[in-house]
Amino acid sequence: MSHNFPTILEVVTIHSVLIEEFGGTPGIRDQGALASALMRPQLGYYDGLIEEAAALMESLANNHPFVDGNKRVAFFVTDAFLRLNGQYINCDSLEAFEFFMRLFETNSFRYAALLPWLEARVQPLPGR
Repeated sequence: MSHNFPTILEVVTIHSVLIEEFGGTPGIRDQGALASALMRPQLGYYDGLIEEAAALMESLANNHPFVDGNKRVAFFVTDAFLRLNGQYINCDSLEAFEFFMRLFETNSFRYAALLPWLEARVQPLPGR
């Protein structure tokens, strides 16, 4: 099944909104890193939507395409990607924040850790 993926423009827009709302330094640090992060889940190596979401989340956070806010962008863009495809991440912001910080503090923000976390939380959008 073919999925809908976010564009560079959509991700840059999400980043701008997040910086405006939560603070931080605006700007793209490396457009190639951003393009690479967005292309990774589209390469056909992943078996389904949640696997693609985990790859997208890992790449956006670890490629550091933006000057600031990469972890926030990784979460919000991944959720937007899932929503484009009829799913969403069912968790509160504190749970997501604590999970992300724990992974970053232990240098383990990796696909293998993200996939089971997403599998336990991704659900169909209500009404779908």
